[in-house]
Amino acid sequence: MITGARREGARWPRPQFLTARSDGPVAFSDSGWRWWLIEGHAALPARTIDHYFRTGDSSGITLLREKAAKSRRFYRIAPTTLPDSPHYFAKQMTLPPRKRLGALLGRSNPLVGYSHGTAELSHNLALNEQTAHGVRAFAFGEYFRGGLPVQQVLLQEYLVDWQPFDAVWKLHEDNATLRRTLLLQFFDMLVSLRDTGISHLDLHPGNVMVSPDLQAPLRAIDCGQMSMEADPAISAALHLGVFLHELNGKRASPAPELEDGACRLLYGLVGAEAGFATAERLLPLLVRHSTKKPFSRRRLLRHKPDKLKLDAVEKQLHKLSQRRRLPAPAAHAPGIASRQEQRLIASLDDMVTAMR
Repeated sequence: MITGARREGARWPRPQFLTARSDGPVAFSDSGWRWWLIEGHAALPARTIDHYFRTGDSSGITLLREKAAKSRRFYRIAPTTLPDSPHYFAKQMTLPPRKRLGALLGRSNPLVGYSHGTAELSHNLALNEQTAHGVRAFAFGEYFRGGLPVQQVLLQEYLVDWQPFDAVWKLHEDNATLRRTLLLQFFDMLVSLRDTGISHLDLHPGNVMVSPDLQAPLRAIDCGQMSMEADPAISAALHLGVFLHELNGKRASPAPELEDGACRLLYGLVGAEAGFATAERLLPLLVRHSTKKPFSRRRLLRHKPDKLKLDAVEKQLHKLSQRRRLPAPAAHAPGIASRQEQRLIASLDDMVTAMR
C-alpha cells in the first residue's frame, strides 16, 4: 500500500485495461480525486497535483495553458519534495455530460463521444507500447459526481526541450539536410503507424514532437481521437494529407509537384495495399483542403476503399473550404508555388532521393 494513501473500493465499473494495468483507485486526501497509478513512482506527482486541487497551493505546479473556455488545462509538475525528480506533464479535462458515460465505461462512439480522458489513456498506452513514437503515461485521476466522472487528469512524461515539428521546420528553413532528416523521421513514424494499424486522426505538425537529439524518434501527442480500425491505405493518406496541408501553410491551391511528391510517399508506404488506388486519388484532396470539423475524418475511415465516394468527399471539402477564411499563404494563385512551398517540395524530393 502506498504510504499516506487510502485505497478506495470499486464503487464504479471501470474498463478492464485500466484495472488490469494500474494500481488503484487510491485517494491521497479528501479532495474527491481518485487516482490510478500506472508506474511505481507515479504517486509523488499524483499527490502533488491532488494537493493543488484540494488547497490551491501551486508549489511545484505550473499552468502551461488553457483551452476551450478552461475545459482543458495543461500543467508541468515538478514535485518540490524531491527537486531532482523528473518533471511531469498533466492534462486536465472537464467532461461534458454526453461524454461521461463513455469515460466511465471506456467506450468511444458517436453517442458517448470519443475524446474523453479514458480513451486518450488507452490510446497513449497502445501507441507507447506498440511503437517508438508514444509518450509514457504514469497516472490517471478522476473526479466523480452522481456516479459519473466529470473531470479527468492524464499524467504523462514531460518532454523536456522537445518542440513541435512545425516550429523546428520554420526555424531551419535554410537547412536542407536537417529538413530531410525530419521528413525521413516522419516517414518512419508513418511506417510504424501502418504496421500497427493505428490511425492518429489528428497528426498535424503541432502534434508531432521533435527531440533536441535529432536522432531520437519523433513522438505523437494528443491521442484522444485515435482509431485502431482503419484501412491502412486510407489511414496513410489521411496522415500524409493532414500533415502536408498544414505544413504547407494550409494553401487551398497547392502546386501539382507537392501533390505528386505526396503520392510518391504514399506509394512507399502502402503501394502494395489493395486500397492504394483509392487512397492515391484521395490524397490530393486532403493536401488541398482542411479536414477540420465539421468534416469528419473518422467517418472517412469507416468506408472501405471501394465504397468511398470520392466525388462526394471532394464536393464536401470544397464547400467547407469556401466557408472558411483562408490564411494569407493560401491566397496565392492556383498552381504557383510560394517560396515556402518550393522549399517543401524540394525537401520532399530530397527525401525521396535519399530513400532510394
